Amino acid sequence: MKKIVFYIVLSSIMSSIITIAAYKQYAKEEPLLFPYTSSKTRLTSDSSSLVSSAGFPDFTRVVSKTIHAVVNVKNYSKKYNNQFDPFDFFFGFPDDFGNNREKKPQRNDIPGLHGSGVILSPDGYIVTNNHVIKDAEKIEITLSDQRTYKAKLIGTDPSTDIALLKINETNLPFIYFSDSNKVQVGEWVLAIGNPFDLNSTVTAGIISAKNRSLGILRGETQSSSSIESFFQTDAAVNPGNSGGALINANGELIGINTAISSASGNFIGYSFAAPSNLVAKVIQDIKKYGTVQRAYLGVRGMDLSKTEYLKAYNKETHQNIKSQQGFLIGEVFEKSGASDAGLKKGDIIKSIDEKPIQNIADLSFIVGTKHPGDKVKVNIIRNKQKIIFHVILKDLQGRKKIRTKEEITPSELLGAIFDTLSQESKKDFGIDYGIRIKEIRTGRLSSIGLEEGDIILSINGVRMKKPNDVDRVLKKYSGDVTIKSIKQNGQIYIAGFEMN
Repeated sequence: MKKIVFYIVLSSIMSSIITIAAYKQYAKEEPLLFPYTSSKTRLTSDSSSLVSSAGFPDFTRVVSKTIHAVVNVKNYSKKYNNQFDPFDFFFGFPDDFGNNREKKPQRNDIPGLHGSGVILSPDGYIVTNNHVIKDAEKIEITLSDQRTYKAKLIGTDPSTDIALLKINETNLPFIYFSDSNKVQVGEWVLAIGNPFDLNSTVTAGIISAKNRSLGILRGETQSSSSIESFFQTDAAVNPGNSGGALINANGELIGINTAISSASGNFIGYSFAAPSNLVAKVIQDIKKYGTVQRAYLGVRGMDLSKTEYLKAYNKETHQNIKSQQGFLIGEVFEKSGASDAGLKKGDIIKSIDEKPIQNIADLSFIVGTKHPGDKVKVNIIRNKQKIIFHVILKDLQGRKKIRTKEEITPSELLGAIFDTLSQESKKDFGIDYGIRIKEIRTGRLSSIGLEEGDIILSINGVRMKKPNDVDRVLKKYSGDVTIKSIKQNGQIYIAGFEMN
């Protein structure tokens, strides 16, 4: 009897050791990353689980696991209390839109825009659209249980229309990310958000198409570096849904709802979402480096599906290229990764890393998920011959590596180049200090509404007298930053953000 007990105890101990070892090995092989990604199915993908006893689709289990992780985002800004932003026709009408368009007193205690956001982690990181929080003087988050918080702006990326926020809370519900490359046309999806400021609204539909390019971000950023490769879905979304979740039948995040196709601003059958893989890359960069580390192939060209453009190109170059899937290189930039590898004008890119390139949306998405220094395999056709190139991607300054936070200057994070203020300007504005924004790009200053030509008077109360004062004051600084400036019309403008 004693031997039997001994062997039972020994067996239990060995089983426990094996279990612990296996768990440690599993944890070592599959660590959780930010944002948290789904390494295995958490809800059954069996379609029978989505069908009610009456034979109709039933998403109740999926919704119960995700709806509390979608929040209401309110943008408090003087700007949106007085004027209409054309981007509102995609999402988030100002409170004074419609019949009540009389001019209101300038206040920043009334939310100008309403949108949505998705909780990414239990400690309060939230993703939304950049245009939802653009020019905000204060951002307020309301959870599904009506708890409200003031949000900190961690960073933005207008090129993808993504912003990362943070609230001070723990043990929050959140949504796992899924691999958006596995999304298929025709699969069920749910859109969760706050249309017309109606909290926690769920609609269902299917993926209607992939890799859609609308041109809206190029207009918003005034830049050719925008990345548009949207999912198109017929799940109903309306003003206020922007920044909300597009989830699959397993309750995993596959996209962030961004735009609708409508002349009126209301849903008429098509909506568009940024794919989760692109969103994940952007927010990881913002959290880790403070800015997006963007890689570029270094080419410009056109879709070969654009028949009229192709006809004009053939006429100009005396060629007879047929309409087909692929991207025709019209220009290769000097000292770019494409130039170094040997790509040339007239090459047709057919795939990158074995992923087919059907149009510019495919190209921008694949490269947009990469970092400087990444190597990609580019399959091209040149003079009817198939050739493979291995391209090392670079950033806009020609660097082939990811830079640490310590290597990125505060001026770069702010996204601006500054110039000393002339004596004439000082006299015109009645000041004896300040620096002028000479050039502005995607960054913290553009996200709070500053523009080229504006004059920065002080940062955190320290007067700015020369351009390098910016880096001197903000170098190694972490916390809230307050910028006092003079707009070109002479208006004093105070805004802020968090630097970490």
